Amino acid sequence: MTMFQELYALATSATLTMIVSADEKSGKLTISVLPKPRKDAGEVALTKDLTLTASPEDFDAGFVQALHGYREARATLNEQAEATREALKAATALCAKRATEATKKVSTPSPATKQTPVATSAESDEDEEDAGSARAPNAQTVAPAPALGESLPLFG
Repeated sequence: MTMFQELYALATSATLTMIVSADEKSGKLTISVLPKPRKDAGEVALTKDLTLTASPEDFDAGFVQALHGYREARATLNEQAEATREALKAATALCAKRATEATKKVSTPSPATKQTPVATSAESDEDEEDAGSARAPNAQTVAPAPALGESLPLFG
């Protein structure tokens, strides 16, 4: 491929900015290719630029190959990022499914669970009178809770 064909292929997945500077003392060029992924395509994490410094002759001989290698590496990284995204989506869906199932299990009582009846205060008094002799001599009786709006005597 030619240089512009490589740039075109690279630009299909990201907007490119190129910076070219020359150092007169050393006779070398520095070329930076800066990708900015599009919102609808590309991975934000793939914004690593390609910056090369070489003589103009070296760029003539190898810049197209450097662009090609850079584009392929970006494509491979993009594929890896997409595979990671898919794995994360699957893991998120699995976690949500498990959470839903756990919530259903907690909210649905099992048939084996039986509720024990709670004795009313009148029934408790009768039971205490019947079992009065079985009570320990220093056992204290717990007063029933006050009805809504009533208060308990604090001192006696």
